[in-house]
Amino acid sequence: MKTFVKALAALGAALMVAAVPSAAASAEAGGNSGWTPFQTPSFTVPAGVACSFELHGEVVYDHEYTRVVETFPDGSPKVQEFRGALGVLFTNVDTGESARRDGSGTLRATRDGDGGTEFVFHGNGIAGVQAGSPSPGVYVLSGHNVLVEHPDGSREFTVVQGTLENMCQTLA
Repeated sequence: MKTFVKALAALGAALMVAAVPSAAASAEAGGNSGWTPFQTPSFTVPAGVACSFELHGEVVYDHEYTRVVETFPDGSPKVQEFRGALGVLFTNVDTGESARRDGSGTLRATRDGDGGTEFVFHGNGIAGVQAGSPSPGVYVLSGHNVLVEHPDGSREFTVVQGTLENMCQTLA
């Protein structure tokens, strides 16, 4: 299962949810690179993927937009941007403990063509990092943060100028 950024996006709320590729497909289908509505889906992350428990994220508000800024020669997205308001209620499915967080902000995803992606967040955001990566978890970000996804699927934060709240720790 892929991690998510903002959605997890690809997040991905997201995503975990692979929000970035699905948004790219919808933006390309429209045939323009202008801002188009984007919706982060609610998600459930099985125990062991990012947290030691099953984590559910229920989207409580979502007013997001996306656009493809640059494409590869084959037409697939190289640079994609997301912006807008996103609120998620995170719940530890085992205990029922929950916390509502704001993931509103901007995200710029740049794919390198070799399977890696750099995610640059400004404001708030949500990012998932799978087990096997240096710091697994589902993070609520604030400030300027950069998350790099390597071709093997592992992820790491390379710039943290703000805060990272790991919901796996908050709701443990």
